[in-house]
Amino acid sequence: MNYIQIGFTRKTHGIHGELKAAIEAPFEEIFFEVERVFLEIKGIKQPFFIKTIRGGGELIVGFEDVRTREDALRLQSRPIFLPESEVPPALMEAQRAARPYEHFIGYLLIDQQIGPVGIIQEVIEMPHQEMAVVLYQNREVFIPLAEAFMVSTDEAQKQLVMDLPEGLLAL
Repeated sequence: MNYIQIGFTRKTHGIHGELKAAIEAPFEEIFFEVERVFLEIKGIKQPFFIKTIRGGGELIVGFEDVRTREDALRLQSRPIFLPESEVPPALMEAQRAARPYEHFIGYLLIDQQIGPVGIIQEVIEMPHQEMAVVLYQNREVFIPLAEAFMVSTDEAQKQLVMDLPEGLLAL
């Protein structure tokens, strides 16, 4: 199942297991309509059923089975996902246009000279471009997702072949 990130949890709110949530503008309306969302915990997307949503500018969310501040602490600062199948197609297209490289999450990044570099853990948006976050030699490396460096992609094998500038991985 493919997922799309619609926002993220923030800090806990109060003592009854509620969390503040930041939902991206295009997804706010759909967020109020869904029964459950998925949060990523230890690399696995787990379902959380929504009990309450309140607040104006900053949303406060209560999940079923999250009753204490301690329960909520383990859920703060987590991305919030919905299955792509539950997001209207027009919203999916708008999101893909806004973040064209996000689908590379989970791909093996391969450098033409060095070979396999690592799995793309995350794609982050920087002021001038998107960056792939890859664990390389036990440290996070940021790799610019620029067309000039991309050689090929293999959707079936989930691989992205790049011609990285010399020394980039040493930074």
